[in-house]
Amino acid sequence: MSKLLALYILLALALTMPASAQVASAELSGHVLDASGAAVANAKVTATSSETNRTFETISNSAGDYVIQLLPPGTYTVTVEAANFRKVVQRGLTLQINQQAGLDFTLQVGQVSEQIEVTGQAPLLETESSSLGTVVNEQFVNQLPLNGRNFIQMATLSPGVNGVGFSATGTIMSGTRPDDRRPATEIFSNGNREGSNNFLYDGIDDNERLTLSIVLRPAVEAVREFKIQTNLYSADIGRSSGAVVDVITKSGSNQFHGSVFEFLRNSAMDARNFFSPHGTAFPSFRLNQFGASAGGPVLIPRVYNARNSTFFFVDSEGYRRTAQQLLLGNVPTLLMRTGNFSETPTIYDPISTRAQAPALSATPFPETLSPQPASIPSH
Repeated sequence: MSKLLALYILLALALTMPASAQVASAELSGHVLDASGAAVANAKVTATSSETNRTFETISNSAGDYVIQLLPPGTYTVTVEAANFRKVVQRGLTLQINQQAGLDFTLQVGQVSEQIEVTGQAPLLETESSSLGTVVNEQFVNQLPLNGRNFIQMATLSPGVNGVGFSATGTIMSGTRPDDRRPATEIFSNGNREGSNNFLYDGIDDNERLTLSIVLRPAVEAVREFKIQTNLYSADIGRSSGAVVDVITKSGSNQFHGSVFEFLRNSAMDARNFFSPHGTAFPSFRLNQFGASAGGPVLIPRVYNARNSTFFFVDSEGYRRTAQQLLLGNVPTLLMRTGNFSETPTIYDPISTRAQAPALSATPFPETLSPQPASIPSH
């Protein structure tokens, strides 16, 4: 029993270790200078997450340069401290997935106990990367209407990207073929095929090798944000000529958050189409998508309080769909089953077809009777 408990503890510790994939994190770099523009060496630069209070620290080098890597996307407070200089505090700094942002600091001479607070600034420039792409943040993910709750529909917000049922039909992930493995996941980036994309899930390869489609398509409720890169990728996320869709999922914070949802489509609220006039049966349609999510700190009273260190997030989604479809077809009458087509317009003997300018011509069957009655059973 003790060995099993030790195994569980080791597994839990392994799951709480930070991931090393750059594509699922952000990077902050810049210069620390004094008022005259000279470099400030050995300055302590600290980035603190506003959601988890987790801190990331580094020291500027002799040229005043600093780099903080593997920052989970989110909002941060950045502080810079150096001997004989006032502490600088930058609040409300938002970093996005796979962003390599640059932020410079200018320190003023003074006591370390004094501080200068900066609460607003222009959006960060991504000076360390040349990749072209679009970030769909958490606000878009949660508020944009999505028929079917498929986050990949939002990939078409990026310039040069289309698909997800709005482009070529019959493709392997379009939802219009019976052999689809992951329907409604096809996107075409800058003219590339739908199998030329690279899907990443929290920095992990999420590509199926058979159809080249996505393996796991997370629920919208579990997606924090994602980025669609369409050109000039960095070396760590190459592989394909199409788009790179990098998804990062939600995680817990020091505050408990949750949601409960249901999306309903019902034929009782639909208008009739051309083939369903009043007085006829109306094809029934019912669609329910429902689920819930919850996240927060791991708290075990009197045993373990993991605020600022260990968090959880879970989500569940259900899908129920029933539909009736109206089809039109032709059924042969009793006379047609005997070879008598007098109830129909003129029919022609296919054997008598001949070329006669300006088109083909053929001899009609006399009295629309087939010379060889069909032997189709009447039942």
